[in-house]
Parts: sequence; structure tokens; C-alpha cells
Amino acid sequence: MAENIMKGQQNDLSSLMERASKRDLTVPFEGYSRDDGNIPGNILIVESGDCVYSFAKSDIMDRESIGENRIRVYVRAGATAFRLGRIRAGEPHDIFMVAMEDIAPPTSPGMPGDPRPAGGPVGLANAEAMEHLAPPPAVDVPGAPRYAAALPAPPLSTVGSCWTNKCVGGDAFVNNCAHFLSDAFIRAGYTELADPNPYIEARCSTYAHRPIRARNMWSWFKSKAVRTSYTPTQNTGWWAVFQLDESVYWGGHVVLYDSDTSTYYGTGWHGTWNQYMYQW
Repeated sequence: MAENIMKGQQNDLSSLMERASKRDLTVPFEGYSRDDGNIPGNILIVESGDCVYSFAKSDIMDRESIGENRIRVYVRAGATAFRLGRIRAGEPHDIFMVAMEDIAPPTSPGMPGDPRPAGGPVGLANAEAMEHLAPPPAVDVPGAPRYAAALPAPPLSTVGSCWTNKCVGGDAFVNNCAHFLSDAFIRAGYTELADPNPYIEARCSTYAHRPIRARNMWSWFKSKAVRTSYTPTQNTGWWAVFQLDESVYWGGHVVLYDSDTSTYYGTGWHGTWNQYMYQW
């Protein structure tokens, strides 16, 4: 009798451990579900009246009922999915492709000669929230200095010194390449990224409002560039880089590259993808 009880407990524990292992490296989504009638082999998850996902059933590692006919599915991190949402006619968005930027890209295979992650000081790791509050209005006084023309853009090396691998707002997504790199740019003095910007179409939801789309950052890189390259070459200075292989991951990846030390500042380096490099 006791042996049967212990065996049953072991089986229950093994079942729980097996279920937990299925959720490693997954991303949960909740909503109402049904089969996707447009894409065979996919399931629709209706999160809200404004957002519907379509996932391949083969990418769903586990699922559970959460009541009121709702379901929670655990989707394999890095899986390709579709997201439908409300749009305005004429907006320059491809909602099916832009949604891929919210899913982590595949891990890049290391290649001989790839730059290594940068070490050393991580820059302004503990910025105060007061930096994001408006200061009091300036008061003109006799003898005050006059307004000056805009200063040159901070050097890209300054951005590297401000890299902290996080957002000052404290949030994170599955894919953070543009999220965290834009944070470093803004910390370094590129306040144009913090202000309304024609190249930035999506931001994080914290008070920091950091840009979160790699392709948006790519457009901004191109608008500033005075030199371009398609091949990482040592001892050519610092570069803002967009890496892309649409057959693997449409959203692309952004990273800062210091060719003088063969190091990068970012969430990874995809050396097998196409390299679009910019200096200013």
C-alpha cells in the first residue's frame, strides 16, 4: 500500500517536472482560442478585441485552461507568428511582418573572427527618474548667454560607454536589441530619439518611451550616416550596425560595433547575416 502511494507521488512529481520543462524558453499568451481557418496547422489566440495572434500548433509547447473558456499557451521562444491588430488605412505598416519584431530572433552561431561582447564600465547604470521630468522654465536675466547652434552629435564611442543592457524604464521584451541600444543612445545625448521622431513608430510603454523596433533604428541610422559599409573591417572606428537575413528573421538586429577593439555593444552579434554599417 505504502509502496503504491510513493510510486504514485513519484509519478505525479515526474509529470509536473516534465510539464515545467516544456515551459522553459517559452513565451505565454492568453485569450480565447480556435483553429485558424486561413492557415492550416495554426491556432488563433484572441487576446482582446484589438489583438489576435496566430501560432503554429507545433510551436505550442504547453497549454492550460484558465477559466471562462480562456486558454494560456506557451509558445516556443523564437517561433514565427502573426499578430493582427487595429490599424488606420494608409499607415505604412505591414502588421504581419512588424509583429515578428516582438519575438526573439534565433541564436546566432558563433563565427571565427566575430567581435566579442564589450566589457569594462557599463556607464550610467543608475540614472535617476528625475532626468525624465521637465525642468522649470528658464528665466531670462541681464547678461545671460545667447542661444547657440546645435552641437555636433556625440561620438558613437560615447554610446558604448552608456550601454547597460537594459532600459532605464525597467521593462524588457523577448527581443530587446533596439530597446536597450536606443536607451544607450539617449543616455549618450541623442535626445532626438526620446522626442517625437519621424523614423520611430513604436516605443516601450514605460515613462522612458524607448524605441523598440530594429527597423526603425535602421531608418534613423541611414538618415544620419555620412559613411556606410557592408563589411566589418578592423581599425575603422565605431559603427552603428543593422544586421538582416529576412529568410531567418524579418525584424533584423541592431548593434554598436567598435572595430578598433573588435567588440560589440548589444544583445548579440549575427555575423552570418547581411551587415549594414553606418558612421556619422
